[in-house]
Amino acid sequence: MSHHARIEELSDTDSDPPEQDPSDLIPQLTQRQPPPSSSQNPTLFNPQNLPEQLNPQFRAPSAADTERHKSYACIYPVYFDASRTKAEGRRVGMKKAVQNPLAREIVDACQGLGLDTVFEPGKMHPKDWANPGRVRVGLKDRRGGAARIKNKHHLYNLISSHLLAHPTTADSPLRLRIQGMPPPKEPIPPPAVPRGWKIGSILPLHSPALSGGG
Repeated sequence: MSHHARIEELSDTDSDPPEQDPSDLIPQLTQRQPPPSSSQNPTLFNPQNLPEQLNPQFRAPSAADTERHKSYACIYPVYFDASRTKAEGRRVGMKKAVQNPLAREIVDACQGLGLDTVFEPGKMHPKDWANPGRVRVGLKDRRGGAARIKNKHHLYNLISSHLLAHPTTADSPLRLRIQGMPPPKEPIPPPAVPRGWKIGSILPLHSPALSGGG
């Protein structure tokens, strides 16, 4: 079984709160020039899948995959954010939490565990609107048997170990290529933080909180 992450848009079927899409906050996100066709670059996912400005090197899912992924566990960066309380979305202990967690790094953590992984870069947790990105992972094998992940809490701890060993840096957002948005030539300044909000100092390039981000 391939463990390459896929990009797709899915509706929530688990107990997590409903996500938000960056394009709901920044309409310009969906007004960019569409990406090249897959014949020009076979690594592109289907441009009909939102958000179409995102263009990492992951393959698009099949219809059968899409149906299977609906039962996958949802993982958001806020679950591992050291700046958040449990009430604000953190789901691991402070010793397991990190600064500026990003969904792209969570993808690497899940794939490193050999789990079937789906990357949804345009989804966001409603309590973490500035840090878009969600990861879905299968906790069972293709035959329906239990994987070596005991439960979600066990998975969170394993992901935390990876994030602690691979801290987010200023270059981390550059790992997610964005169609129509050239890599910044200068260091990205920290985002402006609205009063009463908690926002990481390092965010994905398509974050609504960044100037021109989206």
